[in-house]
Amino acid sequence: MDKQILNMLSDIQRNMKKFDRNLKEFGSDLKEVKETVNRIETSQTEDVIAMLKVGNQRSETDFHYLNTRITDIDKRVFNLENRAER
Repeated sequence: MDKQILNMLSDIQRNMKKFDRNLKEFGSDLKEVKETVNRIETSQTEDVIAMLKVGNQRSETDFHYLNTRITDIDKRVFNLENRAER
């Protein structure tokens, strides 16, 4: 039973590391998008507004996904901690 819990905790740690890498990549991508938007903004205001709306929708979707993943992982850790205490 303890080995199973350790394996699950190890899986959670791997998932958290993967999540952290994905979050860093997302931040890098977001920076690139901002730079692109700044370049375009100077010449095509209407297009920028449309792109920002799409980007905002994507950001909200990504945020919801990441928030859901964190919540799921948090629940798993909580359950494992409760199992370990028993």
